[in-house]
Amino acid sequence: MNYRLYIIYYRVSLEKEYRMMYRIGICDDEEACRIEISESIRNIALKNDIEVKIIQYESGIQVMDCEKPDILILDIEMEHIDGLEVRDLLEQTDNEVLIIFCTSHDEIMSKAYGQNVTDFIKKPVKDEEMEKKLLHAINIINRRVKWIFLNTISGMTKFKISDIVYGIAQGRYLKIYMLDGSEYFITDKGVSQLYEMLKDMNFARISRSVIINFENVNTIGDEIIMTDGVKLKSSRRMKKQIQEDFFNYMCKVARVERADR
Repeated sequence: MNYRLYIIYYRVSLEKEYRMMYRIGICDDEEACRIEISESIRNIALKNDIEVKIIQYESGIQVMDCEKPDILILDIEMEHIDGLEVRDLLEQTDNEVLIIFCTSHDEIMSKAYGQNVTDFIKKPVKDEEMEKKLLHAINIINRRVKWIFLNTISGMTKFKISDIVYGIAQGRYLKIYMLDGSEYFITDKGVSQLYEMLKDMNFARISRSVIINFENVNTIGDEIIMTDGVKLKSSRRMKKQIQEDFFNYMCKVARVERADR
């Protein structure tokens, strides 16, 4: 059978900076449902200032044969391959796709749980519910992010987030220091902006002019000693909060390590 693949881009930010684009797939064999959900996602993207690429799939077969999304809004009841079969196939071939099941039948939901199933939405879809479930899935994706693109004197540069040790404001620029000893001047962001981008990825702001990566901290006491041996001072006002945040970070790391054993 021949199927058409519909792809719609929505660029909702006019800022000239790197923005992560989320590929949102809608798989439903009813065109009216695809159009309705696409419009809902477009409004959510505009409201929350996020960039999305919407891919409409007419069938489960098309999901498996075409470009994969980051998040798939998946109808359960479809011809040829139903949503449960698509879930099983994706778990075997692409463990990164997050699934939000969409159905008008509550009784089917009990069968729809899975490794990458994040939520369920009941038809007809309400914008408020879609927003909540979609943003939850996007937050899961954000926690997976391992790279960041920043403007340096040399141009747009890709950085591994875990390799950033700390950043210090220097004049008009922000200077970041990397694990390998390299240093870069960031030309389009200050301390506040970079911290907002990285605060959910184990970064802390220890003063008005300095941010650090907890992953690259050796000791926090009167001084903060980084893995490269550099000693930093936190502001007196922030000192207690930073120590508490670092303790919580270490507890989280310990829980993850225990779970992996």
